Amino acid sequence: MKIVRDALVIAWVNGWIAAVRGWIWVVASSVSPVSFLVILSIYGGVEGLKWGLVGGFIWTLASNGISLIGDATYYRLGVKYQSMLTAAPVSPVGYALGLALSSFIFALPTLAVYLAVMLWLGLWILTPTAVYALAALWLASAGVGFTLASFIRHMRYAWSLPQILTAVFTVGSPVYYPATLLPSPYLGVVLPTGAAGIIIQHALGLVEYGGDLLAAAAAALAAQSMAGLYSLVKLARWRQP
Repeated sequence: MKIVRDALVIAWVNGWIAAVRGWIWVVASSVSPVSFLVILSIYGGVEGLKWGLVGGFIWTLASNGISLIGDATYYRLGVKYQSMLTAAPVSPVGYALGLALSSFIFALPTLAVYLAVMLWLGLWILTPTAVYALAALWLASAGVGFTLASFIRHMRYAWSLPQILTAVFTVGSPVYYPATLLPSPYLGVVLPTGAAGIIIQHALGLVEYGGDLLAAAAAALAAQSMAGLYSLVKLARWRQP
């Protein structure tokens, strides 16, 4: 399929080659979630370490999708990379997915370390429900990131907005803590990070949620990922106005 081929080629150029030549960005992308992980393990011991690993996994995945705001805006306004591809037979979806995969490649080393420590602690995150939650979260955050990037008119917003959104998505949602601490646990499904957090926390046995809350989280996450893809295809501006 041409969309997949376009996405893989863009991911290879902007992701793999860029990560190999600029490894410092791989380290930089892991600093914030690792900081939370260290603090939680100091104050919470092994239990805090488990919550830090789950929260860090979700943070890393979501922040990579949201960080598309910076990359996509820079490619559109800074170096006119998007305009160059506009003249080529590259579909908008293939281009957006390629940028999202590029960002995901930068996160792979961090996720691999998280996964290894999780296995060492007996946490198996690759269950069908957890994998569904992670995939839907990635689609939702990437769709939001690319769509917002297409509306930004100045680079100064492109680097500050992802930091604000990442904080809202990962600290404002039950990612590092159980949804039962909220006034209503159903508030946790409002954002895709919270819905994914509820599903993964339950799947890994960190907390026991009711069936109704889990069903609401799964349905909300499906709707959010579809909304992300819809906005990417229908609302994002592919060409300069």
